[in-house]
Amino acid sequence: MDTPTLVSNPWPVGQKLQQWAEPTVAIAQFADYSNYHNELHAAVLAQSTNPEFAKDYGANSDIGSEKIFDLPNWGSAAASLIHERARILFQKVMGSEAVAVDLSWASIYNAGDHCLPHAHPRTTSSVLYMLDMGNPSDADHGRFCFADPRMKMCCREEPGYMSTPCAPNLEPGMMMIFPGQAVHFVSTYDGTQPRITLTWNFNIAALPGNPLPEGTRPPGKQKPRTDRAS
Repeated sequence: MDTPTLVSNPWPVGQKLQQWAEPTVAIAQFADYSNYHNELHAAVLAQSTNPEFAKDYGANSDIGSEKIFDLPNWGSAAASLIHERARILFQKVMGSEAVAVDLSWASIYNAGDHCLPHAHPRTTSSVLYMLDMGNPSDADHGRFCFADPRMKMCCREEPGYMSTPCAPNLEPGMMMIFPGQAVHFVSTYDGTQPRITLTWNFNIAALPGNPLPEGTRPPGKQKPRTDRAS
């Protein structure tokens, strides 16, 4: 596979965005993902043993997966490329040249890992990228779902009452942006190969303070950054 070359605007020419069932959720499918997925996959696994970036929360925690923080500092061209694409997606959807990255991380789900319902504090929009779906026994194991009473798709019985978690059909190479306030979860994964996603929390302006609760930050020194399109 070709090594991705970073350019000032790595957004593919003619790249389309599709609105999902909710107006606050948009998805991009990158057709060229096979050019950089091998390198990106290798970068995630390599950094998963680096204590500067990695922290394993364990299957018994609310988070229930391993996190590898601070993608742009991994020293990987593929990680830097997908980071730029996530940043540009936020700019396009929000209509803002300014963008601040509050937190970025990869999640590795092994058998038994999950993530309980939660939202992302300090976050205007989150971006999720599907790198590797692993090999679950069925599509409902390890699935990303929204469970938010503000989303019509989750309230099929009565408006305002969450009755039905709703799940976009994410595939490798897909990048989705959604509100940081949206409640979501990942169901228990049961595959024998790792399920890997990448996530970013974005704001228009950088926020002060630690984006993670005290005591949960890995040894690395990731700080909020403010970027502008070149």
